[in-house]
Amino acid sequence: MHPLMSRLLTGAALGAAVGATAVADDHCDIAPYLVNGALMTGGLTHNGVATAPTISVYGFEFGEDAADPYNPSDPGVNQTAGTGNLPAGAALRYNLLGSLLYWDGTGDVAWNAPTDTITLLCGANSRTLTGTSGAQAGSLIQSVAADGSLHKHFTTSLYAAGATVNVPGEPEYVAPTTGIYAFQMELTLTPMTGTYTSNAFWLVFNNGMSEEVHDAAMTALATVPEPTALALLAAATAGLLHRRRRQ
Repeated sequence: MHPLMSRLLTGAALGAAVGATAVADDHCDIAPYLVNGALMTGGLTHNGVATAPTISVYGFEFGEDAADPYNPSDPGVNQTAGTGNLPAGAALRYNLLGSLLYWDGTGDVAWNAPTDTITLLCGANSRTLTGTSGAQAGSLIQSVAADGSLHKHFTTSLYAAGATVNVPGEPEYVAPTTGIYAFQMELTLTPMTGTYTSNAFWLVFNNGMSEEVHDAAMTALATVPEPTALALLAAATAGLLHRRRRQ
């Protein structure tokens, strides 16, 4: 297994083909860009390495902190000063576009509705994703600073079915199910007038599977046309497995 890292899949970035793959050697934050009147998502690592829009799938890991494996500070939303053409004072928000998806990592990629849940915390506001939670309006991420920058991290918490504790060693702790968890999001940017809505993108979290399994899940989602989250959920809850072969 490779060292734990955050990976991303790029789409048609500056003319590149959809589904092209880029691997970051550090955690990659979601980097919003306003380009020709369109809000797009690129990437920015903590080492300052930028990937141009559009990125359609971001990968993250549970388990990097052995003492607190199921509450990582990911994803981050990050843009440097004077880079993304973001208007000062504009409000950046997020929306969830569908329910939580799950794959156990065996065979071809097959998405199902999980029994475990994810709580997504941004500031003081949280949203809970389940296999049937559906689309949800999110909350404010951050307002763009005067120099056009922003930097804010979510906390993504994975809980076993019915559990209220997800930290090893604490009373009533139950370990979440290993596998791949995915959900779809969009950003909105509201300056003085009007609102821009970004491309949809996937957040794909690996819980205890190999990097090869994680990559297969990310590649499968990168090849699915929009809108996708509700269609994938409908297939999962109906018992119709949505399959994509590994590339």
